[in-house]
Amino acid sequence: MRRTVGRGANYLVLVLLALVALAPILWMLSASLKTPGEILRYPPTILPEDIRWENYTEVFTLQPFAQQFLNSIVIMALVAVLTLVMSIPAGYALARVRPVAAGAVFLLLLSVIFIPPEATIIPLFQYAAKLGWVDTHYPLIIFTAALVTAPIATFVMRQAFLTLPAEFEDAASIDGSGRWRTMMQIYLPLVRPSVASVVVLSCWYSWNQFLEPLIYLRSPEKLTVPVALTHYEDPLAGPLWGVQMAATTLSVIPVLLVFFLAQRHVVSGLTAGGLKS
Repeated sequence: MRRTVGRGANYLVLVLLALVALAPILWMLSASLKTPGEILRYPPTILPEDIRWENYTEVFTLQPFAQQFLNSIVIMALVAVLTLVMSIPAGYALARVRPVAAGAVFLLLLSVIFIPPEATIIPLFQYAAKLGWVDTHYPLIIFTAALVTAPIATFVMRQAFLTLPAEFEDAASIDGSGRWRTMMQIYLPLVRPSVASVVVLSCWYSWNQFLEPLIYLRSPEKLTVPVALTHYEDPLAGPLWGVQMAATTLSVIPVLLVFFLAQRHVVSGLTAGGLKS
């Protein structure tokens, strides 16, 4: 009896916590279908009284949101690819090859992870200006992958490769397999959960970037989604809350799709390094 009561109490607490977490999302969905007056009404209404589908059409008519949405998707995909290209060989080298000064390289990697992007935005902007990259997507792809997502991903991949036994590498070496082939055909398939985690983390970070596109981009058709969301305003009436909520609802779809496709690998991938150091 006590066990049943305790289990029921646990479920009740979990349900309440879930409702707290879902409340902002439910409000976003509801507000995206409301009129401006109903959004600001007090006490607020849970469901829209007059459903206003025009909020979703105005998302695309007030500014080039389709192009901005595509910009974010392309940048997110390229950042994920570059992150994998850099982090998989680097993580394998630090874990299995152990080059000279591997410890110092790993400490340098950890130090880069803890540097906030705000601390490097000014010198990076000056460098991008010299290269002619202002108002282009190159800084959002190259700087993000090289300085933010790749160091974190390298740490994750290193920890994942460390969990695998060295006997696999010895057997491959006896069969005449080189380092690259051993990494790609033997070790990499065994760390797919970590690869999925790296993809999700890099996609999430790239998609949610706000400061970097705000600094580097100028043209409306080159903006990314987070910055574009702030441009739904009436010069006289202020923010168009219903349109902003509709655009925000659309903006969460890509990251949710990436997470749901990789969710069964994410947890095991992030905890892989806890088994062996």
